[in-house]
Amino acid sequence: MNKHLIAFYALVVVSIIGLTIFVQNYPISTFDLDVTREIQEQRAWDPTLLMKFVSIFGDAVVAPLSIIIASLFFFLTYRRREGFFTLAVILPDLFNMLIKILIHRPRPTLENAMVLLQFTQTGFPSGHVVHYVVFFGFLITVMIVDRSISLFCRIFVGMLSAFLIFTVSISRIYLGAHWVTDVIGGYLFGLAYLGIILWYYFKHPKFQRPSTSRSS
Repeated sequence: MNKHLIAFYALVVVSIIGLTIFVQNYPISTFDLDVTREIQEQRAWDPTLLMKFVSIFGDAVVAPLSIIIASLFFFLTYRRREGFFTLAVILPDLFNMLIKILIHRPRPTLENAMVLLQFTQTGFPSGHVVHYVVFFGFLITVMIVDRSISLFCRIFVGMLSAFLIFTVSISRIYLGAHWVTDVIGGYLFGLAYLGIILWYYFKHPKFQRPSTSRSS
């Protein structure tokens, strides 16, 4: 593995450890409060509908449904390997639920933020951000490396995926679903999970794409 890549993921792991310690010692920090107020108090236009749309792909029903649809697309277009790896996104989602239970960091409340969406689960790291980084990050990777997919599809899926990855953090904070440190943690954990999936994707091609041509 590339030394620079190893150093990058070592930094990610150290950052995860440091941020986890921080949120456990400071469940509600001045930094979180200041960033939340800054994002929620903008009034140039009302972005609520857009923010809810951005977050919808991480909902309990839409998230697994989007995974199934994407994997079916890969299977039906003879990309079995990509289909299996897309299904593997479910594993980081499930593991992240366990991390949230163990850390048990409370979400924003009406006492300290504008809360447009109510949740009973704990907040760190953001499950939406983790899912977006892993799922849409893998889709971006496939769109980059698989040039047999139509150029329009590669550009459309790639741009939409990148847009959702970058805007989901703002969406979660604006809607009052997470603190900024929750979404930072989501990006860090998501990068770690995505790195593992991509390592196997590039290094261990067990599932080969079947040939569409038949021998006579």
